[in-house]
Amino acid sequence: MPENELKREIREYLNSRKVLVLCTCSNNIPRATPMDFYTDQDSFNIYVGPAPGRKVKNIEENPNVSIGIYTPISEGKIQGMQITASRRDRLIFLREGDKEFEKAQKIVRGKRKLLLKIIPEIIELLDYDFVKKGFSRIQTLEL
Repeated sequence: MPENELKREIREYLNSRKVLVLCTCSNNIPRATPMDFYTDQDSFNIYVGPAPGRKVKNIEENPNVSIGIYTPISEGKIQGMQITASRRDRLIFLREGDKEFEKAQKIVRGKRKLLLKIIPEIIELLDYDFVKKGFSRIQTLEL
């Protein structure tokens, strides 16, 4: 699929979903946490408002995360998205007083004390309808 078309498909998919599953790991123990999310419309950056807890500690210890976003099968489609971010410079905790906090707070609904900005490295979009357009059902965008 041409990159500009893939980017459009990714944007439409992100705009149509509201919940992701954030997967973290510490000491070989994985943790999958459903969370509401928001995206920057000028990029594919994702913002979540994590409550302090295990997922935050996991990210601080191990800056490798995976995000899953899916379309419920009840909608009659087989679609999903996998996002990978694996470096500290791609997982940025923002707190009040930080340079980017106010901008991020405008993207996220509700007042948060802590925000996590996730800058994707790889976005994989699965959609079985892509086959009807002559493309592979899995499309990958490396950023």
